[in-house]
Amino acid sequence: MSQAMSKPELTVADLRILFQGTAQGAALDYALAQDHDARVEAVRKGVDFACSELEQNKHKKQKLGEDAITLEICSMLKMAGFQAAHDDDVGGHCDIVIKGRDLFLWLAEAKEHSDYAWLDKGFQQLSTRYSTGVTGQDQGEILVYCYNQNAKAMLKKWRVELEARNASVTTEESSCGNPLLFFSTHQHAASGMDFHVRHKAVTLHWDPKD
Repeated sequence: MSQAMSKPELTVADLRILFQGTAQGAALDYALAQDHDARVEAVRKGVDFACSELEQNKHKKQKLGEDAITLEICSMLKMAGFQAAHDDDVGGHCDIVIKGRDLFLWLAEAKEHSDYAWLDKGFQQLSTRYSTGVTGQDQGEILVYCYNQNAKAMLKKWRVELEARNASVTTEESSCGNPLLFFSTHQHAASGMDFHVRHKAVTLHWDPKD
């Protein structure tokens, strides 16, 4: 039997099926993406996997600070295959920076929820300090680390506060129906183009009663 017959090669389609629904699959989607929209979708999936890992191990994360939690997310993204960096200098020191082909740039700011002014500070940093708002660089994320009860109620209130504090911002619910996500859009001051932000609650409350 020839070597070619004994070791059949996997196609790209085979690999997609093999890794579907995993962090590695999200990274594969990112590597194979042919446009910016596909890259953004893959990055969001990767972030969701990393945040889920944190939530499943939240009992071990109670004493970690905002920066340490963000570093863990960044490390998980890097291990999965994303070109991610923590505290990279992009208009300042942004919490999570992912770069890719065709000048792709995705940014995230992470804030531990204490009050809504603190969350708005993160939104302003992302929108006015770090981002460029140009094509392929017009998407970002606010990660809200919620150690309090009822992250759903917190994020609902944050959506109201965001619109109240930023008159030009419009928001919409997640198309997948996830109440721990919502999206905002506003005109980027530098580029004049729409800037899109996903707002995600990371549920880290842990108070066992047994």
